Amino acid sequence: MQGIAGNHQTAADLESYSLGTLALSLISGFDQHLFVCHKCRAELDAIEPYGFVHYTGDGPFYSRATRLRTGMLFARHWGRGLEGGLEFRTREGAKSYLVQSFSLMFPDHACTAGCGSTKYN
Repeated sequence: MQGIAGNHQTAADLESYSLGTLALSLISGFDQHLFVCHKCRAELDAIEPYGFVHYTGDGPFYSRATRLRTGMLFARHWGRGLEGGLEFRTREGAKSYLVQSFSLMFPDHACTAGCGSTKYN
């Protein structure tokens, strides 16, 4: 973890958290901070223009687009035994990839009340 800037999480750590690359030993403290800090939750929401979870027969399957500090978006899926993604220049491209690739991987999936946005707000 890069550290806390002015009692808030750094942009680098917010990106790492969103990408799932933050050290496991730091996630609990990071989650606790996000639970009480509206500013850091808002910053995380700003770099995650799309986040969704589907509950499949294989367990939860997540889709997220993360705006990288480079300006690109990294659209990724992850779930039990599966993880991957691609970089995009636009939010629309990232979202389209996530929606279309999910429907190809799980063509028979019908969303339930549990499926939905992963936003904090």
